[in-house]
This record gives sequence, structure tokens and C-alpha cells, in this order.
Amino acid sequence: MTEELFELEQETKNLNKPMMNWARVIVETDEKNPKTVALITNVDCESAPGFRVRIKPVD
Repeated sequence: MTEELFELEQETKNLNKPMMNWARVIVETDEKNPKTVALITNVDCESAPGFRVRIKPVD
């Protein structure tokens, strides 16, 4: 994990506000021909083998 990613995780650990303004989040590799690692929507979440996605529900 990069330092920037670690810091963002720490800063948002207690965030309890729903995400808005987008329909889905696509996580992909940084290559000439990117591969999708995970796809996240309001109703579903799928990830490629060897990856996992943790979702924090809004209280």
C-alpha cells in the first residue's frame, strides 16, 4: 500500500456520509491495456480473483 493510500484510508476511516455524484466505481490496473480489478455500484460489488473489496455501510 502506498503512503498516500494509507493516509487516505486513515482520514476516511470514520466517514459516515454516502458517496454521491457517480453511478459506479471501476478499479483497474495501470497498464496500456488496463484490466478491471473491481466494479462497485450501489447494489453490487464484484472483484477479480485474488482481490477483495470491503464496503462500509452508512449508519
